[in-house]
Amino acid sequence: MSFPSSEFYINRNTYLIRELSIYDEQKIQNLCERCLDYFELVEGTHPEECEGRNILYDLPPNKSLEDKFVFGVFDNMDRLVAVADIIKDYKAISEWIIGLMLIDPRERGLGLGRKVYDMIKEWISRSGGKAIRIGVVENNINGYNFWFSLGLREIQRVEMKFKLKEHIVIIMNTNLEKC
Repeated sequence: MSFPSSEFYINRNTYLIRELSIYDEQKIQNLCERCLDYFELVEGTHPEECEGRNILYDLPPNKSLEDKFVFGVFDNMDRLVAVADIIKDYKAISEWIIGLMLIDPRERGLGLGRKVYDMIKEWISRSGGKAIRIGVVENNINGYNFWFSLGLREIQRVEMKFKLKEHIVIIMNTNLEKC
């Protein structure tokens, strides 16, 4: 059930999406450091020195690394410009969660997030997933609007703490069988 590496184009720019491994840890760390705005918004602090490793290996309770998939998008200079962390069968069988989708600030607003989501959604569906779940902190208005534009809808709100900040997290999902 591995994700096939795939080359794609947006506005004449070439990208490659593929699964990430321990060998990509420093590239993930570099991306996190470029996405300081996200970490300040959600966690109230800078990314940890081990953030790249955390993205590769952190798991929710009762999940294993066999349930986790981390994808990266590379530009034509082999620079990691986006990462997505996905867990299968999270909260319910056949519902997969995108725990994180982080895009380099210089790549935002160009259609990259939508293209990556479409590719991931198709892969999840082919892999037996029936629904996709995400959580967006309430004050991440741009993130909420992005996910809403892709067809995800709010199903509940929960209180959560992320390092130095407490948030209301909007849980959203979409049913892939209707897509």
